[in-house]
Amino acid sequence: MLNTLPAGLKLHSLLTQDDVRGLVFDLDGTIIDSAPDIIQGMRLTFEQAGLDQLPSDYFPDDLHGTRDGIMRSIIADMGWQVPADFESLKTRFVQNYAALDHMNTSVYAGAQDVLEACREAALPMGICTNKIYESAVSATHKMGIHGLFDYISGSDSWSQAKPSPVPLLETIRMLGLKPEQCLYFGDTSVDAECARDAGVRFVLHTAGYGGSSLNDTPRDFMFQRWDELLVA
Repeated sequence: MLNTLPAGLKLHSLLTQDDVRGLVFDLDGTIIDSAPDIIQGMRLTFEQAGLDQLPSDYFPDDLHGTRDGIMRSIIADMGWQVPADFESLKTRFVQNYAALDHMNTSVYAGAQDVLEACREAALPMGICTNKIYESAVSATHKMGIHGLFDYISGSDSWSQAKPSPVPLLETIRMLGLKPEQCLYFGDTSVDAECARDAGVRFVLHTAGYGGSSLNDTPRDFMFQRWDELLVA
């Protein structure tokens, strides 16, 4: 059974506007904090491939792309040579990440309350992430939020990944809605660019993985804590 909101709280007016008919969310850095498991999966993969170890306090600048993009960014950041068999490296990361089973991943505080309230308000909801589809489904199941979403789209669901607008447009289409009827929640410039090119209003989660690249990013609304989307 879905939880009810604490007494006296309701959804922010952003979510109850007449022209908002559906919501689409990025996953990593927006709904869930998955960085510890992603980085550990990368660390294990690089070590197994014979590359040097990542520093214990390492945090990549790029944690918002596809696994291909994140891996290449880390390799460049560390000054390593790209392995000849990069496809094998990507496959190994998927295996290592899956084996971690999201053990150090968590839902951002307050996010589930907001999502459940949106579900109770009968708002169709989808996920559009650069995680591969299998990992996205696994993560939402593990976090206990899978049933809140009508559709989940991964980086391998379509011919292109974000920042292309294609994944977001297709996710909205699968919800039976139009771009102008939806809000897209994300935490990075990749999400903002995707929303802009799709003609979708963008809501920025500033506590995610976006960093300084978000300084000049257009947004229709922004929040740091999920409980900001609940008002008395």
